[in-house]
Amino acid sequence: MKCNNKLLISEFVGIIIIIALGFLFHELYEISGNNTIVGLFAPVNESKWEHWKIAFFPALIYSIIEYPFVKDDANNFIFSKAISILTFFLVTFGLIELYELCIGESEFCLHITTFILGAIISQIVSYLLITKTKENRNLRSIGILILSVLFFIFIIFTIKPPKIEYFKDPIDGTYGIKNTYS
Repeated sequence: MKCNNKLLISEFVGIIIIIALGFLFHELYEISGNNTIVGLFAPVNESKWEHWKIAFFPALIYSIIEYPFVKDDANNFIFSKAISILTFFLVTFGLIELYELCIGESEFCLHITTFILGAIISQIVSYLLITKTKENRNLRSIGILILSVLFFIFIIFTIKPPKIEYFKDPIDGTYGIKNTYS
């Protein structure tokens, strides 16, 4: 299959926008004055879990913006984006966990590097899936299911997070939205 320049450019632009939005989202809850609605979509504390939002929501937002521009050229768009987001998680947070397991506590620069690497690899995966698969309604349904489950898990675990270390803010020991559901 030949290269689709429109999709290639769109996925490259996505890398830049997703990274920029990720950096913004990291601070958005605090910038908003700890607005609860904003906290459903942006990290409300420094727990490992809350940082997954800086991958998920920026990638989801870019996908929504991107779709009208590429829908005629993209196969299995929703499925491709769902798998690319899962890839983003795996690369970013998998590498951090692997580093911490093997070497010890990770540094801030590792978090930034794995986030950028995750964004790049996830957009490459998206491009490959969009251009190399044939349109399939079942894949669309699977993609919708994956994205919906992730969306609702983020909302639920922000409001009522499990009381385990992964969800605990290492700074103040709270869980979820501060002063509301600690």
